[in-house]
Amino acid sequence: MRAELVLNNLSHSLLCVDLHGRITYVNAAAKFLTGLPLVELLGKNVAEVLPFVSVPNGRALSEQLVGIGHYGKPLLVVLPSNIESRYLASVSDVLDDDGSKIGYSIAIANATSQEELFGDGENGLDPLTELMGRKEFERRLANLVNDAATSSRTHALLYIDIDQFKLINDTSGHVSGDNLIKNIAQALQLELFTGDMLCRLGGDEFGVLLSNVDTFEARSVASRLVKAVKRMTFLWSGIAHKVSISVGVVLVDEYSLDRETVMSQADVAMYSAKEDGRGRVHVYDTRDKKLSRLHDDMDWVHRINKALAADDFCLVTERILPLVDENRRTALYNELLVRMRYNGEVLSPGQFMPAAERFGLMPQIDRWVIKSFFSYLQRNPELNTQNVMYSINISGQSLCQESFLEFVYRCLRRSTVNPEIICFEITETVAITNFSVVTRFIHRIHELGGKFALDDFGTGMSSFGYLQELPVDFVKIDGLFVHDMDKNPVHEAMVRSINDISHVLGKRTIAEFVERQEIMDQLRALGVDYAQGHLHGKPQDLQGVA
Repeated sequence: MRAELVLNNLSHSLLCVDLHGRITYVNAAAKFLTGLPLVELLGKNVAEVLPFVSVPNGRALSEQLVGIGHYGKPLLVVLPSNIESRYLASVSDVLDDDGSKIGYSIAIANATSQEELFGDGENGLDPLTELMGRKEFERRLANLVNDAATSSRTHALLYIDIDQFKLINDTSGHVSGDNLIKNIAQALQLELFTGDMLCRLGGDEFGVLLSNVDTFEARSVASRLVKAVKRMTFLWSGIAHKVSISVGVVLVDEYSLDRETVMSQADVAMYSAKEDGRGRVHVYDTRDKKLSRLHDDMDWVHRINKALAADDFCLVTERILPLVDENRRTALYNELLVRMRYNGEVLSPGQFMPAAERFGLMPQIDRWVIKSFFSYLQRNPELNTQNVMYSINISGQSLCQESFLEFVYRCLRRSTVNPEIICFEITETVAITNFSVVTRFIHRIHELGGKFALDDFGTGMSSFGYLQELPVDFVKIDGLFVHDMDKNPVHEAMVRSINDISHVLGKRTIAEFVERQEIMDQLRALGVDYAQGHLHGKPQDLQGVA
């Protein structure tokens, strides 16, 4: 109800259309453009009731929906019946929870009033905060870099990010998020002096340019900004939120190469401030080895995002062999592992996963794995009826996202894939840390016939008490105990204990890191159900398994 009230009180018109251009939603302001009652607009094609055409090329707006996009410049349009009145049309994709495009939203604003307030879009102000826009900020930063290279003056860039902004934005709504950004912008502006430039770089990020300052002065300004925001109390819908910012500081001097390098360094320094505990300032120093490693990781972030966009990941499988010849044992059992292609090489997870985990990219990779593998199964329908099992790893980051869990559930419900051949793997640490969330998720997947494995079990033996509470189907015994159990009696006892307790609880066991026949024989003697490792071959391409 509150969202409906906000949308109907917008001064500009807002419409949503499906992929065929049929109107699915309009706010109250839209009736002033059409002259029709709101109920009569629903279901009509937008080209019939609002035949906007583009001023530059005369093409119908309805023909240009695809490709305009949220980050594109608003399109200047007119109605053929009144070409004197000009409007700005901003088009955004409307996505389903699983990321699939289901339509477009179209915001229509009076062009004259928008230009008066915010300029022509080139060097104009940010519409939300009325601060300088990113383009002008980058131009002035480039000037400072050039000045430092030709004079003895030094300047500074402060890169600011609101801590845990997404949490407030998601829990209290986007309107609250917008208001928080405006309040913080005002608090920052009050702490700066004439000549200091504050801008909104986008999202919840700000930039400050300081002229003729040294490192000490720049750090002092940054610390003052951090303290100013900490003093704030953001009140929304009766809930008080304590907020903070993290600031990365970079000195612009004769050694600064270019604007892009300075921005990258500031980004790294800001992330380092977050890792140090948030609400802090970190000054970039080329001699700082931690910053150097962080810089490398952030380079991987760009590579990972590029690989996701270009579909440059691939799947391989590792065999999980049955050790006990019983009818209830799955004949063909494989774990899916993801690899990334980069510069003609196929990279192992150890090369890109740390950066993906550090910067929250695991849910995107997990979604890619599930979508790609389910597409593979749909192309090979014979696998759905065979005695097979495939394990898919789910990261802790993904398990903490309700939208991801819904995505998995819908994939199993809507696809032609047989859920009974799918087993999701979660680590022991993640399962215990998010016990209630994981348990609910397992029960929902069990209802469809899917299965679960508890990975890396045994690294925290206090978790034995949790094992009887977690409704998993398989327990994977950590390779730390398996790889030398024929030579280490303590590790052999650990494997035996985990196996015996799991069987008492009705769960099957999988021993990891099996690389020698002696280990395989010992596991079989103990009654372990499955073995996984390189003894019977290294991971192979998914296509070679079907």
